[in-house]
Amino acid sequence: MSSEICISLVRMHHISNPTKFRRLKQHARNSDVSGLVKKGKPGVLVFQGTRSSVKTFLENARALRYLEWRHVDTRPLISFSAVASGLHEVPDMNSLIEQLEIAGLKDWFRTQMGMSG
Repeated sequence: MSSEICISLVRMHHISNPTKFRRLKQHARNSDVSGLVKKGKPGVLVFQGTRSSVKTFLENARALRYLEWRHVDTRPLISFSAVASGLHEVPDMNSLIEQLEIAGLKDWFRTQMGMSG
């Protein structure tokens, strides 16, 4: 069911190369996914879209050959907010977790990332 809305989590060693980062954001817009990205170490993407959009974005983003690329999880999203397409940068992991807490996804994120507490 390609119209099902999903949330997806990707972790990589780092996101620092400006050219790759621009291409990553472009792939998100072109794939019609939206979400959050934390640059630096580790690089983290949390994004939503239809199952087919998520699949397209994952394929295109993986082709950028980030170190230690890991698609951690994709699951159906029960409630979602309409957010402008594309990736929106957060300054640090705490900010990312705060945003996920607002969306009711903090526990899922922490479990998938292997964070305790």
